[in-house]
Amino acid sequence: MSYILGIFDPDTDYANQLMDYIKRKQKAITQVRIFTNAKSLMEYLEHDKLNVLLLNEEINTDEVLHRNIKNICILSEGNFAREEENCHVIYKFQSAQKVMEELFSYFPLEDTLIRAFLSGNGSLNIISVFSVGKENERQVFSYFLASEYAKIKRTLYINLDLFSPWTKNSGSNFEKGLSEFIYYLKQSHPNLISKMNGIVTKINNLDCIQGVSFGPDIYELVPEDIYYWIKTLKESSEYEVIIFDVGCFFESTLELFRSSNELLLLIGEQRLEEEKYLNFRSQLQLAGYGDVLVQITEVAISKDVENRLGYYTPNDLYSEEYRDIVMEYVKSFQEV
Repeated sequence: MSYILGIFDPDTDYANQLMDYIKRKQKAITQVRIFTNAKSLMEYLEHDKLNVLLLNEEINTDEVLHRNIKNICILSEGNFAREEENCHVIYKFQSAQKVMEELFSYFPLEDTLIRAFLSGNGSLNIISVFSVGKENERQVFSYFLASEYAKIKRTLYINLDLFSPWTKNSGSNFEKGLSEFIYYLKQSHPNLISKMNGIVTKINNLDCIQGVSFGPDIYELVPEDIYYWIKTLKESSEYEVIIFDVGCFFESTLELFRSSNELLLLIGEQRLEEEKYLNFRSQLQLAGYGDVLVQITEVAISKDVENRLGYYTPNDLYSEEYRDIVMEYVKSFQEV
């Protein structure tokens, strides 16, 4: 969901510096618009909306009132005294980080359209499974998690890995799968759910979208595609649980993480893997994805379990022995 911030300040150097910071560090804000006069602002508002307008204190709020501005916040140079206007005020001459912290304290993300959208359909639980070093275990874990959910809820497993291990077991035409669906997704096809249902196959009674026919096709996805896909799923899908098995990491992956109800991240005991995980968290923090960090639930994979899982094939996933190995890690996430 788009979150658009407007800055109306004649001091263009200040506005540009603030915009640069937001683009680097505040990924939850999808657009920043700078206005230097009321005319350009009003022209914009005729067709588009602003979640928040940061307004220089020298500009009268009466000049900018419009139905397409949800909130107004005053940028003060320390002289603002128009308390009767009942607007929140932020001191202008402080770090951009402090400005944004104050802005979010007045208008927290939980109150924005973004969070309203993410929690809008309480009947659909979207779970992403990811790892920085447990590729095989992640695919096995996510598939089994979906299989367990499928016993009691309408569940769809979607493989977003470059290489899907389940293809032979599905018995479907591999060439007419996720790669073909991505073509329709990128066109925002109006019958997207119908197109998606056309590539769903069954493996052991679980509905699956098994993966792309050519790995790089995944990288054709942009964040707007993920947003449209999730939006359509929430509005039209009959599934109650959707498990995304995520085997790639780029900007669209982060949009998926942000749009998920749960983000399960598999972690092993190897020192190098632990360092990679810490680096992953640091990257998210530095790039302004703190909201994704708080969504992470760590799933521990011991060396013993890792060694035992290494001998399993897709045909073994139905065995009770396999179930006993994995259930200790998935049972606490099956809140039904």
